[in-house]
Amino acid sequence: VLTALANLAKYTGRYQEFLEIRRRYNLKWEKADPMKHFEKLLFNPELSLDVMLQRIRQMIQLLPTSMAQIIKFGVLVGLRSSEIIESARLINDKEAFPKYYDASTMTLSHFKFPKQFIRTTKKAFLSFVTPDMLSIVQNLDKVPSRDAITHACQRRHITCDTHFCRKVHATYLHEHNIPVEIIDALQGRTPASIFSKHYYRPSLDYKQKVLDALEELRKQIES
Repeated sequence: VLTALANLAKYTGRYQEFLEIRRRYNLKWEKADPMKHFEKLLFNPELSLDVMLQRIRQMIQLLPTSMAQIIKFGVLVGLRSSEIIESARLINDKEAFPKYYDASTMTLSHFKFPKQFIRTTKKAFLSFVTPDMLSIVQNLDKVPSRDAITHACQRRHITCDTHFCRKVHATYLHEHNIPVEIIDALQGRTPASIFSKHYYRPSLDYKQKVLDALEELRKQIES
């Protein structure tokens, strides 16, 4: 739509006005490159699930305990790198935690903390987490920063692959027959299709299926 508006502005001689509106409201977009996504999907061995799991396990084995726990937790919640840190901080905040985690539904309510999780282009709404999964990052003496984890990886001569946490989470759920619409919702992507917005209604046991898959994933990264 924005590309079409830019072309219309050029056609009607109002392109400078369009650019001013774009700057004023910080509008950004990019054109999709189908070949780029195709090559990533089929021809990049570095992005296979097995390779990513191996790299995650390496980080867990070599990093200090608190950082390893953050990485392990990040795989299970599927958040972005900075969001994983914010989530761990809220879990260890005695005042925020009762608002953040609903034990009855086993849900981390990211949406209740918009400053940390609801940004202009990147959002996180909720994550399903069992008490056992939650205990991975509970009672940490200090929640390490993202930069601290990066520097710790550099000192150990390993790549900081925290971005793999989110990729592994999505890929593993998909391979365990969790619908894409559910994965998108758990990773903060609002539905784009008419089907997802107006017609799709998941089965009532979808949360348990997600938790079962995540428990299997936990065993995978701990093996």
